[in-house]
Amino acid sequence: MANEAPRIGLDQVHIAKVISDDANGIVYDTPIALKGAVNATVNPNSDVATDYGDNGVFFVTNNRGNTEMNLELIDVDPTVLAQMLGQAKVNGVTIETPLDQSPYFAVGFRVWIAGEKDGEKRYQYFWYAKGKFSVPETGGSTKTESIEFGHINLTAQFAQTIANGVICSHARSDDDETPASVITNWFNAPVTSVTADLTALTVTASLSGGKVTFAGTKASSEDFVFVAGSVVNGQTIGVLDSLGALMAGSYSVNGDEIEFTPSGAGTPTTAFVTSGLKDNSGVGATPVIDTSL
Repeated sequence: MANEAPRIGLDQVHIAKVISDDANGIVYDTPIALKGAVNATVNPNSDVATDYGDNGVFFVTNNRGNTEMNLELIDVDPTVLAQMLGQAKVNGVTIETPLDQSPYFAVGFRVWIAGEKDGEKRYQYFWYAKGKFSVPETGGSTKTESIEFGHINLTAQFAQTIANGVICSHARSDDDETPASVITNWFNAPVTSVTADLTALTVTASLSGGKVTFAGTKASSEDFVFVAGSVVNGQTIGVLDSLGALMAGSYSVNGDEIEFTPSGAGTPTTAFVTSGLKDNSGVGATPVIDTSL
């Protein structure tokens, strides 16, 4: 069991855009690291409600309201911030309008816990599964005799996932029940299931009968399926002809294999995949660039 100890630090803040969330599960884009973490405060707005009968407390139940996070960072890359807030950024200029709608993001981080276990620092790891950021306050102050550093403060409100109602997942590195692989792969993809296989996903491509087959393998050798919604021609996966042009065609997802059937002229010559191609645990494929067929 983990030993009780105070929290003394914060780092490894990550965000991951939600690609889809339905009854089949939630799918994320590749996590992005946000540097310069200062503070993360999460308010679950939780309380206990009581009902009275027979001249006394008759029933007690728990209630959880909206989960709100305040995230303080040294700064955020302007392109990443525009993505987080659903704003347009072109030629280095970010445009804000009243109609901007921020996408859903998962937010992960780790908290440093005092003390050691087996000579290693101890951490608690978090993922909040599905939230939206609001536009932060901006401004500045004139320089005086002493420097006052200004940080960016982001506020996010979180909803539960559609598939299994998850708001947050967390694990401690000093908990004997936590497999080492869970901690090692924590920031590869948001964790929304205790059965998630977060080991690496590799993909190979081969040509046969004019069709290209993409075959996936997990480092754990466990069974998995590709998420059909993450198969986007020219973005997460693609086949190029002898001239290096992207080929049009259709993709058929069958478990751990994807078959591409060209719809026009040309001979498939090379193929690629990116980390945007996901398995059912949300793990992105190890990128493969222009592999020969």
